[in-house]
Amino acid sequence: MLIDELVRDEKKIDRSLYSSGPYWNYKNSRAILEIKKKGIKDFRGFTAGIGTSFSDSEILDVRNEYNIKGRIIGKIFSFPLLNIIFNSQLNLTRRYINLYLNNKALLYQKNEDVINLIKKYKFENTTEFGCLSSFKYMNKDYSCHYLEMADRINKLSEKFNFNDISSFFEIGGGFGANIHFLISNFSNIKKILYLDVVPNIYVGTEYLKKFYGDNVKDYSELKRSDKISFSKTHELEILCIPPWLIERVEVNIDHFHNAASFVEMPKKIVNNYVKFIRKFKTKQISLISYDAFDLKTSFNPEELNTFFDNNLKVEWKNTLIKEYNRKSIYLTSN
Repeated sequence: MLIDELVRDEKKIDRSLYSSGPYWNYKNSRAILEIKKKGIKDFRGFTAGIGTSFSDSEILDVRNEYNIKGRIIGKIFSFPLLNIIFNSQLNLTRRYINLYLNNKALLYQKNEDVINLIKKYKFENTTEFGCLSSFKYMNKDYSCHYLEMADRINKLSEKFNFNDISSFFEIGGGFGANIHFLISNFSNIKKILYLDVVPNIYVGTEYLKKFYGDNVKDYSELKRSDKISFSKTHELEILCIPPWLIERVEVNIDHFHNAASFVEMPKKIVNNYVKFIRKFKTKQISLISYDAFDLKTSFNPEELNTFFDNNLKVEWKNTLIKEYNRKSIYLTSN
């Protein structure tokens, strides 16, 4: 099984360069437990704690967020009386979350910027794998997360012409939504290198296989190659690799993208990735991160520019739903 292969091989690599780092270690070990227990068919829903922090899922049962020790302690809620009380709380929490999701849907349905994005871009099959954070417009379901991806690409299109890009490299691609959106809207993007930590790369690989089948090359296939590169054909090709396989990659990249995850990595790991971004003769760079950062778990996103010799343009922009009063930082090459 692909997830077992990834977990097993990760134990053999230089974790100081190619692991998730302290911020993600706990989250990833918990997600592996959930994947093996429940699979990923509902990773964007209520029933599993797989996609917390990298997908658009909602947390209902906090026991899904624990690792082994926490789950053992959590078993006390299986005792008859405690089970009744805890399940009552879950039912109440579910009602609150549903009210929140209903209100969020109304906000997206009536937002002028959202409607303009729907008119400008294609959105197909955006609510697979149990997506809860969604809304209906003109009798069609849309993922709120995909609209946020569209807003980012729309803002980046002020700097870059995505119609001229053929190869794309993303580190920390979440569960693959950004890549799915790009392919749906820019048929010229045919060669994609997608890197993420274990188990996120497993979820993203399986998600993209849902739409693109054999065009997605997974770890089991790529690990057998001494040299990982794009084919010479014009067919769509998505190479999904865990961090340590980057050492075998030999490609040229038109556009590199990272959203949020660089600031959550040890700086040593970011420096190592930048080395490869340069090796791939990358023509364009776009980085995005969030405003409410916590210095205990991440670093100031404005520092990202230092990894690129302070050659990136730095701008703070409103997020899609301005009512949230949030901003994202955009760092872009010239």
